[in-house]
Amino acid sequence: MIKSKKLFMLICILLLSSTGCTAGPPWQQWMFEGPPPGREYHPLYVDGWVDGCESGTSATANPWYKMQYKFRQDPIKAQNKVYYKGWKDAFNYCNRYIYQYKRRSTF
Repeated sequence: MIKSKKLFMLICILLLSSTGCTAGPPWQQWMFEGPPPGREYHPLYVDGWVDGCESGTSATANPWYKMQYKFRQDPIKAQNKVYYKGWKDAFNYCNRYIYQYKRRSTF
């Protein structure tokens, strides 16, 4: 009786502890798909956002994630103000998001 109770408790602890594990980066996936949901954006702004977020993440992330995220900016589209605004907004947003996440997790 006692052994089965201990075994049951051990299984419960293992199951509960494994549910907290997640695969992938700790940030939000929507960040890499486009600007925050809730309104319509120009397609060039969305393209700029996707490239800028990847660039902002690569600038701040730890070495493990720097292997996955690289600097991306289309030099032709970068001449367009809408694309560049999306790129710059996303670079700043994602860069700060990752920085804040790293800062909180070090304490």
